[in-house]
Amino acid sequence: MSRPLLLTLLLTTVLNPAVASGTGGVQTVAPPTLPWATPVRDLQLAADSRGQLTLAIITDTREASSGRGTFMARAVSAWQWAAGTWTPMGGILNYDQPRPAANLNLALDAGGTPILAWNENYGDNDVVVFRAWQGGAWTDWKTRYLGISSPQAAKMRALAAWQGTPMLLWGENVREGVGTVLTLRRWQDGEWLRSPPLNEGTGYVRQPALALNGQGEATAAWVKGPIEAGQVVVKQQSGGHWTPLGQPFSRHPQSYVASPHLALNRDGQPTVAWLEDRGGRDTLFASRWTGSRWEALGGAISTGFASAPSLALDQGGQPVIAWIEERGGVGQVRLARWTGRAWQTYGPVNLDPAHDARSPSVVVDASGAPVLAWREDLGGMYGLQLRRFAPLTAATSPF
Repeated sequence: MSRPLLLTLLLTTVLNPAVASGTGGVQTVAPPTLPWATPVRDLQLAADSRGQLTLAIITDTREASSGRGTFMARAVSAWQWAAGTWTPMGGILNYDQPRPAANLNLALDAGGTPILAWNENYGDNDVVVFRAWQGGAWTDWKTRYLGISSPQAAKMRALAAWQGTPMLLWGENVREGVGTVLTLRRWQDGEWLRSPPLNEGTGYVRQPALALNGQGEATAAWVKGPIEAGQVVVKQQSGGHWTPLGQPFSRHPQSYVASPHLALNRDGQPTVAWLEDRGGRDTLFASRWTGSRWEALGGAISTGFASAPSLALDQGGQPVIAWIEERGGVGQVRLARWTGRAWQTYGPVNLDPAHDARSPSVVVDASGAPVLAWREDLGGMYGLQLRRFAPLTAATSPF
């Protein structure tokens, strides 16, 4: 029996009236049982080509002291969906404990090998650390850490995975003058190799995104320009060179632009989702590259103040996007997928729409079903929630 079919059979269907704007079934996925009853602070979900799910989370553990005061120690852990249940992938993954941990990244290479990156901090020292799940165990890559506490550190990155190793789109402030330099970094022969800059290095860039095609060549996106008038830039790697895909873009000139997210179809063509100010409200948009131009996928996707977008593509290259909309100070999880003509929307999908929800992460499994994870405030503590949406077919599409 295939994993996607097994997942479908083992999930309990929950037809929540709050999700009635979408068509087709919505199923609750039981989250893993955590060994500690503490808040979930960050999460990432990934699916490989066989539909196997990998989930990584950061949770609080306990208060600790650094000698300069107390802090909340946090633990990084990971789980895989296999044989109808969540199986822990080792224990706590932090290299040093107790430590604060934040800014979790999860990427899978073409073979499904999970790569994790996160920040660990103690006192004034802030570093990015890495692990990979290889041969049924996590690698010890403590010595591969990257420091981000120097004056040049822009503290921005995006993670991808290739042949069991991490690839980073890494931002650093220029040593002289004003601006940020983006480089592609990869561990090789005992050191982090650095590509030539992707950008011109004049002016600040923000919030990079990174994806790899089947040959390991990168596509990168980021926001450039002043805060009040940003644009999305997309460049693609080919034969060691970086080529811009069209001109920098946004839907409306002289607008605040943020949070670009990037995904590639089977031909390596990118789709980008981002936030853009419309009338004082952060609004979600998406476009895809046709091979010669950027094609707008409809108009505004969100209706309220949007944040924290997450993007995936189904087998046909159609985008699925999850995000948070603010309603009276409460974050509500929303989901939309492009049918080829319009956006089919779901939401709010919170367990309880009156409770605050954050950190949505969406993937598409091998059956074409979107799987969505988020954290939700239940009884004063943020817990993990997951749902699976029926694949988009002719029967479920309203068009």
